[in-house]
Amino acid sequence: MTLAFGGNSVLYFSLPAFFKACEEFNLKFDEIHCVGFSCIPVYYYLKTGSSNQSYVLSKNLYEDAIKTFHFANGFNFTNVIEQIRALYKASKTLAGFKSQKVLVKFVEKYFPDEKIDKKLKIHAFNLNTFNDEILQDNLREAIIKTLTLPLEFAPYNGYVSGAWVYGIPEADFLLIIQKTFDVSLNNAVDFMVYSTYARTQKIINQRINNAKYKIKISTKNSNPFNLSTKLYEISKKYIGGII
Repeated sequence: MTLAFGGNSVLYFSLPAFFKACEEFNLKFDEIHCVGFSCIPVYYYLKTGSSNQSYVLSKNLYEDAIKTFHFANGFNFTNVIEQIRALYKASKTLAGFKSQKVLVKFVEKYFPDEKIDKKLKIHAFNLNTFNDEILQDNLREAIIKTLTLPLEFAPYNGYVSGAWVYGIPEADFLLIIQKTFDVSLNNAVDFMVYSTYARTQKIINQRINNAKYKIKISTKNSNPFNLSTKLYEISKKYIGGII
């Protein structure tokens, strides 16, 4: 069985709670697909084989992630509008409003220069071919590509995170965490951005509906470690019902 996570926010740092529930039922997966922020706890889990260690390692870089990524808390409609206007005025298009070096420094600090585990399937969107890709290069390169959030960072070697393009890779079992937010549409730019968000949301919903197993959580919580208990309880109840 294959497993996939969304990854548009650091709320996915709560995923060790899901893996803890899997451990209790001895539920294992042949492949684990991830995109964006979910790749961080997934990598640590596969590296250590422990949900507890994955939790600790993810928590260790949490504060740094909040400082590094403007959109760490996910799609924020107000912030997206502000950044689009700033980019338009500066005529920077896809150049991003933050230096790529910031992202590279973050990845090099927390991830070794090594090959990707065969079970770990890191996804990113190739702007040259307009396709979702499972990255085959080394771990650092893959993590940089999957964390290259549109608007925030310029495309890295032609790649951006798929977290805002298609939301979640396809698999037998899907888990997605979405932060709820209020929307106020006032002008053309607002409608343009929201239509893009709605398109991604439609893809997510289609993939969720097509998956045999799925867990979908909506929350107003911004801290993944405050969400962990809820995710663990929901996961334990769901997995117990399908085993």
